[in-house]
Amino acid sequence: MTISVSFLLYAFLERSRNNRMLKRVEQIRSNIFAKITHEFRTPLTIIIGLSKQLRELKDLSDNKVETYLNTIERQGRNLSDLVNQLLDISNLSTSPKAVEWKTGNIVTFINMICESFRIYAKQKDIELFFFSEENIVETDFVPDYINKIMQNLLGNAIKFSDEGTRIYVVIERSKSDSKRLIVKVIDQGKGISKEDIPHIFDLFYQNNASGEMIGNGIGLTLTKQLIESIDGSISVKSELGNGTTFIVELPLRISEKTLYPRWTDNEKNGKKHFVPLKSEDTSRMFSKEINENDPRTTILLVEDNKDIALYVRSMFPEDTYNIMYTSNGESALEIAHEHIPDIVITDVIIPKKNGYELCREIKSSSLLNHIPVIMISAKNSDQDVAEGFRSGADGYLKKPFQPEELVIRVKNLLIARNRMREKYNRAVIKENKKAEEVKDNNINVEFLRHATDIIYREMKNPEFTTLILAQELAISVSQLNKKLNAITGFPSSTYILKVKLTYAKKLLASQNKSIGEVATECGIFDVNYFSRVFKKHFGVTPSQYRKLQLEKTNN
Repeated sequence: MTISVSFLLYAFLERSRNNRMLKRVEQIRSNIFAKITHEFRTPLTIIIGLSKQLRELKDLSDNKVETYLNTIERQGRNLSDLVNQLLDISNLSTSPKAVEWKTGNIVTFINMICESFRIYAKQKDIELFFFSEENIVETDFVPDYINKIMQNLLGNAIKFSDEGTRIYVVIERSKSDSKRLIVKVIDQGKGISKEDIPHIFDLFYQNNASGEMIGNGIGLTLTKQLIESIDGSISVKSELGNGTTFIVELPLRISEKTLYPRWTDNEKNGKKHFVPLKSEDTSRMFSKEINENDPRTTILLVEDNKDIALYVRSMFPEDTYNIMYTSNGESALEIAHEHIPDIVITDVIIPKKNGYELCREIKSSSLLNHIPVIMISAKNSDQDVAEGFRSGADGYLKKPFQPEELVIRVKNLLIARNRMREKYNRAVIKENKKAEEVKDNNINVEFLRHATDIIYREMKNPEFTTLILAQELAISVSQLNKKLNAITGFPSSTYILKVKLTYAKKLLASQNKSIGEVATECGIFDVNYFSRVFKKHFGVTPSQYRKLQLEKTNN
């Protein structure tokens, strides 16, 4: 009896353990499929979206058509690369296929790959240097494997490096074993944290701090498997903010049993190397300056993926929207201060200053806090969205998103801002109260209150101008115009006049002063001019207004 119970208990525990393992395997498989799907969604979204634009928009210029087609081709190649890498991983993990070994100078082979990436790096203003202790190192190697290994390492180095930095590829023999070749890929990019380094070769591993994929989610896993399949090894040295060094060790050997075909540096073999498709010059699609008299809505777009930026640009008609573009958070803040856009659309994961930081700085600035901010990001967990709203975002869209959703969000935020203009005007400029008497803690009302207080203080000064007001507020005239126009609907000169005329209405209704005296109290010495602008703003002359007020009082 005791033996039977023990056996049944053991069988139950073993079955439970197997069930847990099966569930764990199924969860891992489910996670991988979900991440693969996500990797496919972004290029598919761009391809489908731009194809739709090409079909529906009839007035596209030849340059735009070419740009859209090049972007579609580039994203199609990205999809093809993803599929090929997945197949490579699958083949390496199941049954090894026939490997095409060759014998030749591996230094020259790697140098050729670097040459193909040098142009690609130059597009991002990154310099790529190649150094080797020896010009000739004869060995057996697999050209296809070495090509894919270097392609992934160099692609990552370029992707995670800032403009103006350098990347070095260094080849040397191992000091401890002359039969081992060391290839180093050194960048000056953002670096990898100590916590993330042990996991960077895991399939679809995401950076814990930023949620950012290390590589493209597949490349480093494939790179490690390729290196290990030819008896090599790979390691990484890195720290945040100080760049990354990938160290690949490869065996140096020439087989005595098999005579492999000779690899030679000729045109035919050279054509087999991957040459990155040239990145499209999208600068002509975006504005660099804003004309103050431009009636269009100005959007500042912050996105480090130029193809996604181009896709967003295609959603907004040029006759209605003026879009400025930058790829990093620091320059975005500079552009925002200089041009004060109507709305900001930003990715979360951008260089130099991420989207959360950018949003917090915009919302804490008295000059910029009125600007609505929409975040778009592949970081789509509930915590990520909550962090976006905590940083002050007015909207948060998860990639990939529907173009209609982004366009509607922009329109609704602009409508809401126009409604707020009326509220601010009612809160600050009241016919029977001075600005300082209004109780409202909104930061934009505080800005208007400060500006209005200055205007009241200088009410009698005929020399008071927008330049003096801007200097008092420690901003430029251009910034003052854009800020006031954004939150009141009036440029600074019109707003100053509006405050003066509102004060004039109060004097006309409450004091027995002549029209000339009222005009002088408002800093306007030309009575005829005062009467004209008063009638233009209120529909009646100062005399008619006073008469109407007396009739109301008598009644």
